[in-house]
Amino acid sequence: MNSEQQDNNKIAKANLEQFLRVWWQQLLFGTKLVIGISWLFGFIDLLSNFAFDLFSNSPQQTIPFQIQRLFFSQFVHYYTIDLLLAIICVYKKFEDLESKYSSAIFIILILLLGCLTQFICVILQWILSFIYSPFYSIKAYGLWNYYIFCVIQECLTAPNGQSLFLIFPMQMKNQNYLIVLIIFFTLIQQSLSFISTGFVAITFYLFQNHINQINHSTIERFEKCILLKYFSERPDFKKISNYQDQLEPSVDVRELQSVETPPAKLTLQGSPQQFRSSLVISELQKEMNQKEGDNEQPIQEDDEEKKQNESNPSTQFG
Repeated sequence: MNSEQQDNNKIAKANLEQFLRVWWQQLLFGTKLVIGISWLFGFIDLLSNFAFDLFSNSPQQTIPFQIQRLFFSQFVHYYTIDLLLAIICVYKKFEDLESKYSSAIFIILILLLGCLTQFICVILQWILSFIYSPFYSIKAYGLWNYYIFCVIQECLTAPNGQSLFLIFPMQMKNQNYLIVLIIFFTLIQQSLSFISTGFVAITFYLFQNHINQINHSTIERFEKCILLKYFSERPDFKKISNYQDQLEPSVDVRELQSVETPPAKLTLQGSPQQFRSSLVISELQKEMNQKEGDNEQPIQEDDEEKKQNESNPSTQFG
């Protein structure tokens, strides 16, 4: 019986290792980077609380010019189980965000959003500490800020939809999910970082179209900088050129002949760019009828000539 239990334990351990290996290989580079840094700090905190004490963010610790806390506080967790749950919940959100914007922009967003969120949190807690003094020493930390940020984007995009509450088998309407989620984490951690995350997420949603207007050549130069040029050739690194090829044709459109398809005609005529299928079908039908009419004209002319020749036989032998 003991040998069977040992064999089962070995099989279970091998399956777990295989699952983790496949899961890690499927992640994109930016997501791996964020999770890797978090796991490194988590491993350090298993031996001691050095990383947490060095990077956790509060007015009492940060305002005396410890600026490093603004950049790294979102990667530390007080409990290992908290770190594990955060990674389980947030890694898919990271994947979607990185797939949407490319790895380089994803890394920039992670740094800017985290720093801005923690900065606003420090200012809010410092101001409110004059009313409620514990705010001055309450620490903000963790990947949960990114999770709330991504959920807010989804809820604002589809306000009438439903979302899964963390990893629990429980659906909530997006209209209520935002408030419930922010209150839930604020009560647990007692910091104001989740409220500041709400401000940052709403602002990002309102101005996210400006990200798509960034010149691709600027992003390509960042991809080739000394920090990323050794990683940009990895297969899991999503370059901005991949998205540019999807959005722009590889052939110079000036060298191609313009073809007036029905949607193009409708656009030239001043119709909206979003077309109903009935408009496209009706336009195609007009073109087909016009072509049929053009083909019938020579046939009708030939028939008329035959009739004239039959009515005047003398012309055939003249």
